[in-house]
Amino acid sequence: MTNASPNPLPIAFQLQFSDPVWRLVFEQVDTSPGLVVAELRNRDSQTLTFATVSLPHGKVVYETVPQLPFHSSLIGIWKGQALYHRFDNNRLPVPTALGNVDLKTGQPRWEWPQHVLTGADAERVWAQRASLTDLTTSPVVAFRLADGEPVVTAENPPVFNNSRLSFPVSYTTASTWWPVVDRYIKKQTQQEPIGPVEYLEIGDKLIFSYYYRETNDQLHASVLITDRLRTIWLYQKTGQDPETARPLSELNVQPLVGNGSFCVWQNQIIIQTTSTCLTSYYLKPMP
Repeated sequence: MTNASPNPLPIAFQLQFSDPVWRLVFEQVDTSPGLVVAELRNRDSQTLTFATVSLPHGKVVYETVPQLPFHSSLIGIWKGQALYHRFDNNRLPVPTALGNVDLKTGQPRWEWPQHVLTGADAERVWAQRASLTDLTTSPVVAFRLADGEPVVTAENPPVFNNSRLSFPVSYTTASTWWPVVDRYIKKQTQQEPIGPVEYLEIGDKLIFSYYYRETNDQLHASVLITDRLRTIWLYQKTGQDPETARPLSELNVQPLVGNGSFCVWQNQIIIQTTSTCLTSYYLKPMP
């Protein structure tokens, strides 16, 4: 390994949970205080828990079991208001309702049956009806974010854009960029990555997340952060379980949630270092 450094990046926080972290859902309004909700899922007890964490310091504000079915999923947070899709039938991939859940109490504030989210901002929510049998495109309707009351607006649903949040791209062995990332990781770590590799550039930092096999043939995951001069700033085995890890693209068609091994919020990387642990480092020293 070249220019190895013993984790010189300053740590922002580390959180240990009792159940596995399924994914991360972030505050979408740039002017609102930073929030991330960790969806925790215990498959044995079929328990869904929302752990609300303030950013940048990683303080757990609330941890609650919502009054929702186990397969329900948060979509995003707008001005502290958390929107979710209810899934009442785990065999059908279509949401049965769109709603707003109170992160402190776990109680739904409002719910619109058979609707799916198409857009949201700090005041309004846009949605369409969802059906397995009716394949026609239904009109977009709008509600107030706070109480779910219908509103009339000529505006189109806003494009999802979170300037504080960055997710990696995924390179498979079929990608034209695979030889580049493969060669770089091999040279820096003497490890052979097993695709796909997640990659992100932030400022002068190059961030890689990948799987590799050790001499005993065990599969392991690691995060590597270097700068453009190839100085290693972080090289950490993450302990991700390859059987349960989900690629970023699986549930993340829109850039709202984190399903991969890491993401970057402002100046800090958030890594799922084990199935039940989140660790965050500052990518640049804080003033």
